[in-house]
Amino acid sequence: MLKRKFHKMLSEGEGRQLLWLLIVTVASFIVFTSIVKLFFPGWNFSWQDIIALYLDAGNFSGAGEHDWLRLIIAMVGMFVFSALLISVFTNVFDNLANAYRKGEARYSFSDHVLILGASNMLEDILIALHKEKKYEGRDIVVMTTQDVESLRDKMTTLISDSKFSDRITYYHGDRETEQQLRKACPEKASVIYIIGEDDEPAHDTISIRCNDMLTDICGTEGSPITCYMTLEQHTSISVFMYMKKPDERLRLHTEVVNNSEYVVEQLLVNSDILPALHIDDPQHLHIVVVGGSYTTRSFAKVAAQICHYPNFQTAGRTVITFIDGEMRRKMDDFVANNQSLFDLSHYRFVSPTETEIHTPQEQYGDFLDVEWEFMDSRLSSPFVRQHLLEWAADPMQKLVIAVCYDNAATNTAGALHLPKEIYETDAVIAVYQKEHTELIEKAKATGMYGNIICFGEATPSNDALLTRQSEWAKRVNFLYDSGFSKKPSANEDEAWNKLSQAHKRSSIANANSIRLNLRSFRLEATRESIDAMSEEMLERLSELEHRRWMLTTLLMGYQAASKEKRKDRTLFEQLKKEKFIHLDIAPYDELPHQEKKDLFIVKNIPYIIHQDKIVH
Repeated sequence: MLKRKFHKMLSEGEGRQLLWLLIVTVASFIVFTSIVKLFFPGWNFSWQDIIALYLDAGNFSGAGEHDWLRLIIAMVGMFVFSALLISVFTNVFDNLANAYRKGEARYSFSDHVLILGASNMLEDILIALHKEKKYEGRDIVVMTTQDVESLRDKMTTLISDSKFSDRITYYHGDRETEQQLRKACPEKASVIYIIGEDDEPAHDTISIRCNDMLTDICGTEGSPITCYMTLEQHTSISVFMYMKKPDERLRLHTEVVNNSEYVVEQLLVNSDILPALHIDDPQHLHIVVVGGSYTTRSFAKVAAQICHYPNFQTAGRTVITFIDGEMRRKMDDFVANNQSLFDLSHYRFVSPTETEIHTPQEQYGDFLDVEWEFMDSRLSSPFVRQHLLEWAADPMQKLVIAVCYDNAATNTAGALHLPKEIYETDAVIAVYQKEHTELIEKAKATGMYGNIICFGEATPSNDALLTRQSEWAKRVNFLYDSGFSKKPSANEDEAWNKLSQAHKRSSIANANSIRLNLRSFRLEATRESIDAMSEEMLERLSELEHRRWMLTTLLMGYQAASKEKRKDRTLFEQLKKEKFIHLDIAPYDELPHQEKKDLFIVKNIPYIIHQDKIVH
């Protein structure tokens, strides 16, 4: 037992090893000094002589008194200093180097970027930090449960800037352990990213627990710290939607991001693959989402919040179709999870043997501009292939197909084996790829697969630092705050930090829709372009934004009120806060003029995009 404890103490760090060497040195010196004084009182041998022999055995000669004792002192000194000292220092340096390589060494950081986890988002985040002047020269700390040596080598290879790589410190640690978190100095960080690991069990639970601990560690004293937390499950996001406003005294301000919605937004928000249907266009948009994954549902949800068009009254609603096996169960789950939306929606279940149609409940009315379809069959079935051919050939619709199975090989095979006639149309085929895009890129280069495009974690992110969407969203919210709040905030950040997650998400959804709206109305995000709009066009754009807002609000969990209840607006705040019922989920024409806040937002698009002056 004593031997094990001794070995354990020696293995606990370089400081312990040096301390033991010091103890042995001092103890042996005391022993020799005591022996000389006790047993050889007449011997003219001072403590300086003992040290001289102890430190340098070359001072020993056999022509003196008590040669055997002097020899023992010299031999012990040789053993301790010539052997143990060199060994200890060698071991110390080896351990220090090994601790650095394995990510076990800890340092004191300040004003650094702290990244907790090393999921597939890490590469894009580091590349973005490398390009962002705001973070130039700033330390970056990555804490992960992965093998640090392999991760460091991988990232160094991907980013061939040695000076930048030298600024990155890798810690091997667990983000759900408070002791490990404290050693990463989160309370001194400039920004924190909680991204977790790939294919991690209980990812969301661990990240939420980590966020709670960070909130406690950062406390209330000091400047605010923004924390971006990515979650995987839609249920986790739903819980945050119902949470109340955070304590404004807390330093840590958390932005919640859904992983699968994020990769979809990179495609639908930051590219031009969606058609820009103008008011005179006779076509409507038809989005076909294939598979039963989280990404499938996220694609549908993001599309439902963006794809609103000015030609709705003449061309019809945007249609979102799900295709997969066992669709009856999946439809029931999706409808149950978004019941308040489907109470107001047209949706139908279609299979080779039956068709089931649902219409909006009469008590609410029929005013949403998105409808849903759930098709129970395989992508490769003749039933589905025939429908795809009909949709692609229909001159009255624009077709976008998103293949979103969990398995990359299944996605690739599905996208490359559609009916050949589809590749000859202008239909867009988006293929979800989590790790590699090479095969799809080569297929695209052949020119045989039409408008095929990759999206997902394997494609570079346009907003890896998660700031672009919140930057525009902060301005959207500040417009509402400055125009309609009883106590307007002093600036964008102050207004943003006092919001609940639900209202943050609403502002982000608003910002996400702006680019498509501008394209559909053939506008530029300039004051001249907006001011040149007729009152009729301004009103149409305002109504379109209201229809977008309703979809977002329903997906967040708010409920509509019946036609009768909507007439009494005296209970507006009570219903909204206590029962999550929103009286503004109603036809645009029903809204009181003072509640048409969308018009104010539309007029200030130049402020949202370019931070131009706010106009009233």
